[in-house]
Amino acid sequence: MKHVYLLLFLLFISSTTFSQVVINEYSCSNISGPTDAYGEREDWVELYNTSASAVNLTGYFLSDKSTNLDKWEIPSGTIAGNGKMMIFCSGRNTVNGSQLHPNFRLTQTSNEWIILSDPNLNVIDSIHIVHLTKNNHSVGRQTDGATTWKLFLTPTPNAPNAGAVNFYTTTPTFSVAPGFYPGAQSVTITCPDPGSTIRYTLDGSVPTTTSTLYSGPVSITTTKVLRAKSFSANEPSLTKSGTYFINVNHTLPVLSIAGFGNGSVASLLNGNNNITPQGFFEMYEADDSYVDGGEGEFNKHGNDSWAYDQRGFDFIMRDQFGYNDAIEHQIFPEKDRTSFQRLIIKAAASDNYPFENGATHIRDAFVHTLSQKADLKMDERTWKPCVLYLNGQYWGVYEIREKVDDADFTEYYDNQDKFNLQYLKTWGNTWEEYGAPNALNDWNALKNYVAANNMGNATNFAYVDGQLNWQSLVDYFVINSYIVSQDWLNWNTAWWRGMNPQGDHKKWRYTLWDMDAVFGHYVNYTGIPDNTPNADPCNAENLPNPGGQGHTEILQKLIDENPVVEQYYITRYADLINTYFSCDYMNFLLDSMIAQIQPEMAAHINRWGGSMAEWQGNVQDLYDFIDQRCDAMTQGLTDCYQLTGPFDVTFNVNPALSGEIKVNSIWAPSYPWTTSYFGGIATNVIAQPLTGYIFDHWEFTVGPMALGINQDTNSINILQPENVVAFFIADNPDLDGDGVTNTDEATLGTDPQNPDTDGDGVNDGTEVANGSNPLNPCSPNLNAANCDSDGDGITNPNEGVLGTNPNNPDTDGDGINDGTEVTNGSDPLNPCDPDDSSPDCNLDDDNDGVTNAEEAVIGTDPNNPDTDGDGITDGSEVTNGTNPLDSCDPNAVGLQCQPGILVPTAFSPNGDNNNDLFRVTAGKDIKTFKISVYDRWGNALFQTSESGFGWDGTYKGKALNQGIYAYILEIVYKNGSAELKSGNITLIR
Repeated sequence: MKHVYLLLFLLFISSTTFSQVVINEYSCSNISGPTDAYGEREDWVELYNTSASAVNLTGYFLSDKSTNLDKWEIPSGTIAGNGKMMIFCSGRNTVNGSQLHPNFRLTQTSNEWIILSDPNLNVIDSIHIVHLTKNNHSVGRQTDGATTWKLFLTPTPNAPNAGAVNFYTTTPTFSVAPGFYPGAQSVTITCPDPGSTIRYTLDGSVPTTTSTLYSGPVSITTTKVLRAKSFSANEPSLTKSGTYFINVNHTLPVLSIAGFGNGSVASLLNGNNNITPQGFFEMYEADDSYVDGGEGEFNKHGNDSWAYDQRGFDFIMRDQFGYNDAIEHQIFPEKDRTSFQRLIIKAAASDNYPFENGATHIRDAFVHTLSQKADLKMDERTWKPCVLYLNGQYWGVYEIREKVDDADFTEYYDNQDKFNLQYLKTWGNTWEEYGAPNALNDWNALKNYVAANNMGNATNFAYVDGQLNWQSLVDYFVINSYIVSQDWLNWNTAWWRGMNPQGDHKKWRYTLWDMDAVFGHYVNYTGIPDNTPNADPCNAENLPNPGGQGHTEILQKLIDENPVVEQYYITRYADLINTYFSCDYMNFLLDSMIAQIQPEMAAHINRWGGSMAEWQGNVQDLYDFIDQRCDAMTQGLTDCYQLTGPFDVTFNVNPALSGEIKVNSIWAPSYPWTTSYFGGIATNVIAQPLTGYIFDHWEFTVGPMALGINQDTNSINILQPENVVAFFIADNPDLDGDGVTNTDEATLGTDPQNPDTDGDGVNDGTEVANGSNPLNPCSPNLNAANCDSDGDGITNPNEGVLGTNPNNPDTDGDGINDGTEVTNGSDPLNPCDPDDSSPDCNLDDDNDGVTNAEEAVIGTDPNNPDTDGDGITDGSEVTNGTNPLDSCDPNAVGLQCQPGILVPTAFSPNGDNNNDLFRVTAGKDIKTFKISVYDRWGNALFQTSESGFGWDGTYKGKALNQGIYAYILEIVYKNGSAELKSGNITLIR
């Protein structure tokens, strides 16, 4: 689909009619040409109005992408009749006066376009950037507004297009790809342009008209850089370059650079530091695979180390030169970045072996890598060792380092481009790398605020915390203190912040710079009081403000006045000593880094001097310093900060794999984790559950915890050997599967691990859904096995067996709980047992053989010897075990004792006392009923739910006429079933 879209776009572009305003000239190679309103030399586009009338370009669009025509809308601007307008493609997305700055830059080596569209996105004019130009050249119409495009060796911005020439001769090609070969190679060089000639060099120089004329295949028998250029009546071509490595093997990536003669990269690396030459650069991985290459700019890197014969340099790939805009490769496996315009190629600086006494060729890289591995809150120069060839000659072991103090770095990782940076650097004096003039002013304002205000005040500290990443400041001091750095603060110090609200790192943070004067090596430029392994850790924050930028003063004031910072600073040492700054880890890391360069050091020494024995001895000295430093730090911290211990502490989680513990600033690396922490300062802990668990509580040996054991964020003061365990429980959303989530069970008070909390046989979820109480065993079922409605200690089912009232805790009313009576062996139905002193215990007013007190309990009438009227006295029924309240027990005589329900079919309410009333009689199996009588028009005339209740055939006090009336009967049986019946009643007068 993309191919179809592009084809349609190209057809559309090709059919665009010639417009009033045209793209007249552009330059992607503005190295030393016109400057914009900001004093920068940016790529530019010149528009030309071919008509005599002014054209308002407000609302028009400019783009460098054929798939994004409305990339930048021109906010305002008018181009005069037959006039020109310069547009600087700086990426600033602004208008400065009348000068336009779109939101993109031009990249000629990336297949871009320049497209001008009207407000309706109709393409007015466009040019595909296919003619790559050398530095300071431009491409434009042969004359203003002409249809033919040409090359300008002298660009004509805002001036008539004149002096145009044909484009360059085609760049030659090689028949054999550059790379690694076991033997000599024969390379054929070709150029398709008729009448062209090719000249080439093997010494690294750029071919000229006096270089060797190509007349046949070039035989390359030793490692060489082959460089060729085509010549014709047109301008000479770009230079084709490539390195042929013959019978060489390396275990590291290989860089090859080329440039020979005065003002070249060879001159630079031989000590001429006043030049920034253009030269060739290419990279191969350790497996000999080609990575990328092109031509760019070289400049000096280093200061003291520039006195050595092996020198470092910075390389900048320049799109303006017409070869490439960046090294496109994931150079550093630990980073996801794949495009690098700038790289530092370092020769270990002042730790260069063999040019500095005691050098190891690894210190700076080791410190930066250690900081990265420890995830310190700083920016480091990522390291990748390599070997370098200059003009085909082996130049020794180098380092590829990611350039940190660069807008490309901050833009990629933090979305902070060069227009949104405040970047300060101190190296002898302090300057603004980016962000002048506000950067230094803003830093000074913050520094002065800290000095003038109490940092223990929450509001004051919050203001500082909003601008300064003080944890980064802490890390900067901790690492420099630990490694005994003696070239920082007044040198090699950089700190920055981003100003883009949508970007990261909007607080001032620190950058590691040259870290070679460490671990007892090189010159004490900072004037630290002790550069031995026994140096006190508190020496760092007590330095007298080297460099004058307030770093030590800010840190010291924060430590002195803010307990949060004090705790973090001191325990940060302990955290790192227990992990990445431990001797075990540092030795492991150093082992791994030395192992990478050691196979190449013999060749390096053969090139530059020294001996393997001496270098290995220097490396051993570094190991020894590290070991001694580890031993000294414990006592140093104790003395500096009045600590006790350290004490052995074991951190663990239960159950295994249920969670993690953060100790101060780090996460425990494994469980159980036995390490050491100091007393005299709180150790902060955070329990973090893993998926499927929630935190429950802490357990410890001595303690105490500062907060309750159920607080996941806590602290403990280590006073002696300690075990700290974080307990977690499963976070099943419905652990007992009752249909109620654990969270809701916590709210309800039900047991998340018991599906029937009240034990009534009904699932908690069912009770919640039905509106009953899952905490009450009597809801919804009063007959549940554990239901005790009256709380007398006897369940309802058992009360049914005993005959006691389940809703009355003292059924016989004798003042003694039924449960107590059962327990004690008295009769809960006899108010005279165990106490018969009440008069009712001896009275029997109806002489039925049941005392008045007993009748009160049973519910019979003490004044009626046959309460249910069945012809049997109450006393006889009690004696015989029948129910004195049931007229059908024991003799089932009468309609009410039969099953079913009796509905008369007729009645005659005529006052003769014979069948005067309509009565419905419910039998023994009927629980409830309701009968409704209607006339022919559906009017309800009579309703009753009472068995035996009589209707006299009236409605609203008036006698109804003789006739037939309908009824509907609703029945509910004691077994739970229901029935609906209907029929007719005849009313006879």
